[in-house]
Amino acid sequence: MVKQAKTAILCLSHFEGGMELDAIKQTKLFKKNGIDTILICRKSTFLEEKAQLEGLEPNSIAFKSKLSYALIKGLRNIIKEHNITTIIFFGASEIKSIYFAVKGIDCKVIVRHGTTKSSSKKDFIHKIFYSCVSKHVAISEHLRKNVLDIIPCNKEQVLTIYNTVGSASPVETRPKEMSFLHVGRVERGKGVYDAIEALSIANIPNSLKKITFVGRASEQDKSKLVDIAKKNHISVSFSGFVSNTEDYYSKNKFLLFPSYGEGLPNVILESLKYGLTCITYNNTVFPEFKSIGFANFYIADNMNTYDLAKKIESAINEDQDNEINPHTTLFKAQFNEETFISRWKNIIK
Repeated sequence: MVKQAKTAILCLSHFEGGMELDAIKQTKLFKKNGIDTILICRKSTFLEEKAQLEGLEPNSIAFKSKLSYALIKGLRNIIKEHNITTIIFFGASEIKSIYFAVKGIDCKVIVRHGTTKSSSKKDFIHKIFYSCVSKHVAISEHLRKNVLDIIPCNKEQVLTIYNTVGSASPVETRPKEMSFLHVGRVERGKGVYDAIEALSIANIPNSLKKITFVGRASEQDKSKLVDIAKKNHISVSFSGFVSNTEDYYSKNKFLLFPSYGEGLPNVILESLKYGLTCITYNNTVFPEFKSIGFANFYIADNMNTYDLAKKIESAINEDQDNEINPHTTLFKAQFNEETFISRWKNIIK
């Protein structure tokens, strides 16, 4: 008897961030589009709690270490109980346990890569553990190249599938307020200090030096940023973490996001969806958006706040009064739900 195909999204992280939210989103998208899917996560984590709030019934595993008998046994039992034929793994560290969990079972393993990796996994031991993986899916071309550099695999095993923001169509009109937005954790690696420094240098009217940070921030970072902003006549506000960012994308005309590195940040996808002008550094995935053809995308020399200030000036000076979102057609072609589901179906069937 042929076993009916069933997929499991596997994310064993105990953190609270983009990967965990993407695991939930992909589970829901698969189920919505007729792909029989379950979510497997670590017990007593943000992911388990959030998935339950989203109406999913996650299968959770209690374990203490990334290579453990409890994890191997728990995962193996779930695979057998639910007749799982494909695992899509969001992560990296637990690949050793996955190797043992699927050993001797007819279950395909696909690793989904969402962040840039720096340390090579091409040693003899990692080659053994990664031998259980049939495909690697990167969420950007930058990450596809990174996977080939770091992970023991061949070109035929690696492909790119861009994330989707779901079925919601791009907003037809652009925001109107000449102000800046930053969405993400308020920390140095996300370029928040660079953003403030560049705004202080930029030769634009002080009335336009307004930025809103949406994301969790420590009191120490907030205090430092406010102090720098006050000295340089910059209006800064902190909104903290918000579950619905639509109002912020609808209001602010410019995304100032000089992050030090990203895989495929949802903040960029959302900004394109709402018609914002994006200003970033030239690193990791950001040049990819220019090469795809998105307009109103300014890229500064990496880690160069003086050039970042120049790009801010250009974005302001070249801003058009046209209210139409220039990204609409290209956004629909690159990040639509239908293409996303079709490409995934091709490799899990």
